Amino acid sequence: FDPTKKYPVVFYVYAEPGVYENVVLLDVASMHPTSAIEMNMFGQYTQNYADLLEARLLIKYEDLEGAGKLFGGRLKPFLGTKEAAKDLSSALKTPLNSVYGLTSASFENQLRHPDNKDNIVAKRGALFMIDLKHAVQEKGYQVVHIKTDSIKIPNADEYIINFVTEFGAKYGYTFEHEDTYKRFALVNKSTYICQDQNDEWHATGAQFADPYVFKTLFTKEEINKEDFFVTKEV
Repeated sequence: FDPTKKYPVVFYVYAEPGVYENVVLLDVASMHPTSAIEMNMFGQYTQNYADLLEARLLIKYEDLEGAGKLFGGRLKPFLGTKEAAKDLSSALKTPLNSVYGLTSASFENQLRHPDNKDNIVAKRGALFMIDLKHAVQEKGYQVVHIKTDSIKIPNADEYIINFVTEFGAKYGYTFEHEDTYKRFALVNKSTYICQDQNDEWHATGAQFADPYVFKTLFTKEEINKEDFFVTKEV
């Protein structure tokens, strides 16, 4: 590593293509915003950003009372119903993600530090996921897929789930147990098809998400003419 050179940003991806059973998906809640907060990216204003993230997570976990206490109670009028709270959560997501993007933008702005040559926020997350992969493997478990902020571990038990959760907490990250797939087929670094505990199929990547392929091979739903349409954008 040469600190004088500018390295391209690489969002960490690790894959062991194959077909697996009982695959646990653990996902970091708001990885990039958390990284920015942990590194105190905005100095005296970092706490304001942290409060935005906390408000969104409290709404996500349906703690509307807790969310209503933030910012001097200014969010409370928008938390009257679950539908209104959901809208507010979506609204909060915009500045959280926009601020992260501006820290590594190619143009000058008030949120970009001139010394941030290669997106230090994304790099922190990527280096953490690399450390996590090695730590899980050293415990004797297989890691079949890592993509930016999520890890998939076949035949994961409570021990390794708790280990990953505690490992993330050391760096300020909160892991969520998103799902446990009965069957999971990974064909490359980003494309997979999986079946959840309710026997519903989920496709990631165009290869399996194509309606004709998805219905014919997996869901066995009736094919209609729209399933043959192909839409392209230029």
